[in-house]
Amino acid sequence: MGANGCTYINDTATYTGKFTSVQFTEASVVGAITGPMENSADFLSDGTSFVQGQVIYLPFTSITLASGKAILYKA
Repeated sequence: MGANGCTYINDTATYTGKFTSVQFTEASVVGAITGPMENSADFLSDGTSFVQGQVIYLPFTSITLASGKAILYKA
């Protein structure tokens, strides 16, 4: 993890690239994510909140935070 680098995000801009996981550095809500995740529309519409330190492992190509901060690990 992180062998190909990472990106720190702290705003609501859309970030694109090839990523393997996202680690939240404070309580955060994901506004949009593109990747092979079943029921992602439900996940996003529920406004699921992630706590500081929590990690989502999945390949994805773009993400937008509705709130919070995170580290994106590159594939």
